[in-house]
Amino acid sequence: MADFSPQALDQTIEKGQVYPLYYLYGDETFLIEDALSRLTDVALGEGLKDFNLNTYYGGEVDAAQIRDAVETLPMMAQVRVVIVKDAQDLTDKEWESLTPLIENPVPSTALVCVATKVDKRKKFIKAFLAKGFVVEFKRPYDNQIPDWIRSIGRKHKLTLDSEAVSTMHQLVGSNLQDIDGEMLKLSQFMGGKTKVSSEDVLKVVSRLRIDSVFDLTEAIGRNDRARALTCLANLLDHGQNEVGVLALISRHVRILKLVAEGMREGLQGPRLASRAGVSPYFLKSYVDQARAWSDRKIEHTFQALVDTDRALKSSPVASHIWLENFVVQTCT
Repeated sequence: MADFSPQALDQTIEKGQVYPLYYLYGDETFLIEDALSRLTDVALGEGLKDFNLNTYYGGEVDAAQIRDAVETLPMMAQVRVVIVKDAQDLTDKEWESLTPLIENPVPSTALVCVATKVDKRKKFIKAFLAKGFVVEFKRPYDNQIPDWIRSIGRKHKLTLDSEAVSTMHQLVGSNLQDIDGEMLKLSQFMGGKTKVSSEDVLKVVSRLRIDSVFDLTEAIGRNDRARALTCLANLLDHGQNEVGVLALISRHVRILKLVAEGMREGLQGPRLASRAGVSPYFLKSYVDQARAWSDRKIEHTFQALVDTDRALKSSPVASHIWLENFVVQTCT
């Protein structure tokens, strides 16, 4: 076998197929956990997990425990599932001990390793690539998030109209785990009703989150440096990750660009809101901000966003410093 896409993995799960080896990695933990849950359900169903599911964490388990679990026959089932989370924390020596099981998989066991990263130069990964499924789960691009919001809504038996999708995206951002958590609250709030409006989203999403997100993006839109730095610190203090904050800002700047273009074309009201992909509830604020953003400023800000994203993912300097630097550059 070789590298597989998440879609290819989905196809095997939908067919009820379970294989002896999986290595799932990447920075989108929600998608990994979702795939892991569905794979386990297909392999074991609900009734047999207590007898045939072992979950370990790299750094807290030794190779002998994993090997013993993999070699144990399933009880009253066709397969046993052994999950090793944080697999990147296993030492090279432990992987060396496990490599014979990867090169010659136990057919009655599905060994599923979950990690944040992969080094394809390693012998054990080459063995996974030869014998099993190696699947990377990447964060979706921002323009893919509306479809994910609809998909996660369907998982919770909810149908969101276009304004509700836009509002959820604006308030919660691009983190799928956060979207799923807010969708769970929304399903409980709806009390059996399935059609969700923008007003419903506004009633359910945390007031702190609403205030913090709008305060930050609006401060940047209005070039209020002091206010933006204060709001940024507040968001980070309350658990919003740096990449998520940058995604929120990126979306806001894209909306300002679309609003400015639409205004030049003479659009207004619902037509302008539709062009920008925002709820009419928020349009006036965007219009007010867009008037102060020239094409040159928008271009400069997009470049600063690209540079900041690269720095967040590669620089040893503390992430919040790069975000603060972005605010200082942008709010002039």
